[in-house]
Amino acid sequence: MLNSLNTVDLNLIKVLNAIATKGQLTAAGEMLGLSQPAMSHALKRLRGIFGDELFHRTSTGLQMTGTCQRIMPSVRKIVAECEHVFISGGIFDPAENAQVFRIGMNDYFSVVLLPPLIRRMRELAPNSSIEVLHTPRTATNPRSQNRTFVQDYLDDGIIDLAVMTADKFAPRFICQPLFNEERVCIMAADNPANGTPLTMERLLSMGHVKVSSDPSRRGWFDEKLDALGVERQVVATVPHFSSAVSIVAQSDLVAIMPASVARLFESAHALALHRPPFLVEPQSTSMIWLRSKQEDSAQLWLRTQIEECFRSDPDGEPPSE
Repeated sequence: MLNSLNTVDLNLIKVLNAIATKGQLTAAGEMLGLSQPAMSHALKRLRGIFGDELFHRTSTGLQMTGTCQRIMPSVRKIVAECEHVFISGGIFDPAENAQVFRIGMNDYFSVVLLPPLIRRMRELAPNSSIEVLHTPRTATNPRSQNRTFVQDYLDDGIIDLAVMTADKFAPRFICQPLFNEERVCIMAADNPANGTPLTMERLLSMGHVKVSSDPSRRGWFDEKLDALGVERQVVATVPHFSSAVSIVAQSDLVAIMPASVARLFESAHALALHRPPFLVEPQSTSMIWLRSKQEDSAQLWLRTQIEECFRSDPDGEPPSE
């Protein structure tokens, strides 16, 4: 592995990106205006630099190795930022520029935010695209001294920003609140418990589906029950709200989740929604990004679009109480 960037031909970054994009040397060469022999030579140099094959030949084309898959998010970001600097002079023009926006979020925010955001993107920035990286709020990276993945992803430039319930972040990050919303209990519409008021006794008599990226973590609901001196019966713990919806819709179990997600699935899955039988603080959602990226024109545009999704788009705005 190299220990200095001075000896690297940075054009190889474009070659690596083109091969990963096209999956064939000939097509990648056409993308860059290079012959197949020139592409083969460049690939050989890349393999020497990384000490890895980077691509394996298959019946459907060139497939990335594990090493190549790990470095490609950074490679694509480098290419996009170079295009941003040299082609547009650093000023993002949504109508003309092609930008890949990378957002970290979990499935809750994906189903609530992405539909209105993509509608805005197709209208205002038709050449740009969105890539979502599943980013659990509390999951930690064992390779970085127990820092959360979201911190590493932001620091390393793997994502441009995160949308999540914000915990405490260091001063190098900016956390901007987006909205607050209520939480609700969901159950199948034909669940016998749906015909009676949802009292605490009734809620605790039912089996629960817990949604958490860390099964050992006691979330806000368990902490609330701890304060009341009671306990629930957790039948299943899943990492995604969509999984919980599917399980609840086909069983006599109950789950607690943000109202906006529950209402998206309410009709299609024949769900019944109930307010919890105790006072629940609204769930707060924020955007988080690096302070050093505050003035980046492309990221500023993206943040503005996300704000607008909840400010003016009725399909993107979480329900009020």
